[in-house]
Amino acid sequence: MKWNSAKDLMTADVQTVDASWPIDRVAQFLTDHGISGAPVVKDDQLVGVISLTDIARHNGTAGEPASDRPASFYRSELETEYAEEDLENLQISEGGETTAEHVMTPQVYDVNEHTSVQQVAQVMYRGGIHRVFVTTNGEVRGVITALDMLEVVAAM
Repeated sequence: MKWNSAKDLMTADVQTVDASWPIDRVAQFLTDHGISGAPVVKDDQLVGVISLTDIARHNGTAGEPASDRPASFYRSELETEYAEEDLENLQISEGGETTAEHVMTPQVYDVNEHTSVQQVAQVMYRGGIHRVFVTTNGEVRGVITALDMLEVVAAM
């Protein structure tokens, strides 16, 4: 097989996660589909990526659930960016369910369908990432994984 562009290599049937999904639904979705991560979309636009690792990190910080962290944790994190009077008015409350949008990685690596396979490899290598999304005007059209890139190398 000859791979010239991202379109030639990508998997077009991409499983996406809606930004509003609760993380327990996301975790079940990922495991049901046998995938380790998926693009997060909001109004059909790519807004992030979420993985089982992101969910695991969220569910435990230093051995305790994120929701059990004391308000002082948040306060100390914000002290460098906000004035003392603003922090005095800070109220930490239990919000609704934690969603994919809260846990996802907002930095997305994407390419267009015409990007060369070599350029895709460079994006993945430089970003230290396992998947890159193929998009058109912010909409996900496909995904290229590290295993897809190994297939190219193996065929050389």
